[in-house]
Amino acid sequence: MRGAFVSEAAFITITAVLGLFGSNPINAARHAPASTSHVQLIVDELKDRLSIPSVVTVSVATSNPLLVSVEPDRSDRSAFVMSFEEAFLAQLDGDELRAVIAHELGHVWIFTHHPYLHTERLANTVAMRVVSRESLERVYGKVWERGGAKGDLVHFLGQ
Repeated sequence: MRGAFVSEAAFITITAVLGLFGSNPINAARHAPASTSHVQLIVDELKDRLSIPSVVTVSVATSNPLLVSVEPDRSDRSAFVMSFEEAFLAQLDGDELRAVIAHELGHVWIFTHHPYLHTERLANTVAMRVVSRESLERVYGKVWERGGAKGDLVHFLGQ
């Protein structure tokens, strides 16, 4: 179970968001890196709001091919690790960070409730219980802008 806005057909990872703010110092200033403890507080808050009892621990790494992912903890299969690439984390504003976390927690929710129904759209449906559709749309828009392709929001977010 890996997240990061990955489509059923290896659609796009949030990798495409890398570089969107680095060249513009005004945008870069608005996207100061979040600390691991700050991200963990948001994970814990949204996890509680989504009634996810599993432990979800935040990890920040120099490199993560998916930029953000969530998977079962290797040492405790009832817990999960949400891993962020440091450079990617630094590029997210507050709403985008919450949207990405909510999406990843959507994967945890599905895994713990209905693992056989696992889709990106369902992860986003769960996420939209705690974040706005607009924040998810902005993240997808950035991904598509960076990748030079336009995706179908209805496919990933519903009507």
